[in-house]
Amino acid sequence: MTHANQISPFHQLKAAARAAHERLGLRHQPVVVRSEESAFSIADRTSAGMVVLGEGAYWVVCLADAERLVNAGYEYAPRPTSR
Repeated sequence: MTHANQISPFHQLKAAARAAHERLGLRHQPVVVRSEESAFSIADRTSAGMVVLGEGAYWVVCLADAERLVNAGYEYAPRPTSR
């Protein structure tokens, strides 16, 4: 896994999410987001949305897919603290 601060072309980020979707049998393809703030904003507006540290980006996924990803070695993204 790479971290979100390492810039990759967006099509590569989407391809990594698509590969994880297929490899792990996720219910939905992760929503790929580069910005931490945007990822949590999307998750907050989504029913049961969670943010996982994907490959080079943040992935917004449902609870079931988040569990599958964590079991496969991915990590939940820590929620930024309020200012």
